[in-house]
Amino acid sequence: MQGPRFQLALKALLLLGLALFLYTRLAGGTLFFYINERFAAYTMLAIVGLILVGVSYRPLGRKQTTLDGSPVAIDDIVDHNHDQGHGHDHALTLSGALLILLPMVLGVLVPPQPLGAAALANREVNVTMQGSALPAAVRAAADKNAVDKNVLDWLNTFAGTPDPVRTFAGQPATVVGFVFRDARFAENQFMVTRFVVSCCVADANVAGMVVRWPAAATLPADQWVTVSGVLEAGALGDQPVPVLAAQRVEPVDVPQHPYLYP
Repeated sequence: MQGPRFQLALKALLLLGLALFLYTRLAGGTLFFYINERFAAYTMLAIVGLILVGVSYRPLGRKQTTLDGSPVAIDDIVDHNHDQGHGHDHALTLSGALLILLPMVLGVLVPPQPLGAAALANREVNVTMQGSALPAAVRAAADKNAVDKNVLDWLNTFAGTPDPVRTFAGQPATVVGFVFRDARFAENQFMVTRFVVSCCVADANVAGMVVRWPAAATLPADQWVTVSGVLEAGALGDQPVPVLAAQRVEPVDVPQHPYLYP
């Protein structure tokens, strides 16, 4: 690539550009389409670090002076420092610049979207969580009122009960999620679904409740809905599960925080 001055400027621009990109995603909330909310503080620290490092590559005066007052070109100083770097080449290569630039370009060109029904093709959709929920999560879910529980709370509640299909029959529930269905679902069934993210979308699990509603077939996949109704004994295929008999299904916008966190 170009000379040392150009490389210093390019490094600064790339680092400051990356800091700005992360900040806009953090401020707009779309960063949480990819990572858990608890990493917001760490992301802010990373932004500050990128800015500090970027500013350290600030443009310098064309001429500097040595101890005896004689002028020396800044390019000569940079070249000398590189020569004294124990043989390591710290020059910014084209591939290195592209590696930093590519995520920013893709982030601008591809609108950020949360995971949806298309991401369920190779994932197991959990509708019972029997034996898989942590005791603390079961206790936390049990402390909530029925109408305040989200999809994950209900699955944790089911996991802490030997026979949830019959135990919770008649309980009211109101949950929010996106519509999903596959070959297991009857014509009057769909699943109200949420992704559960521990760290980032790469480790996302799926939580869903089976809903029975006469007009289920009219709902498009990925449509976010609020479902209100009463739990009853039912089945998904051959598997007995609690089913939410919907009394009202209302389309809603994608929530600001579409994921649930264990």
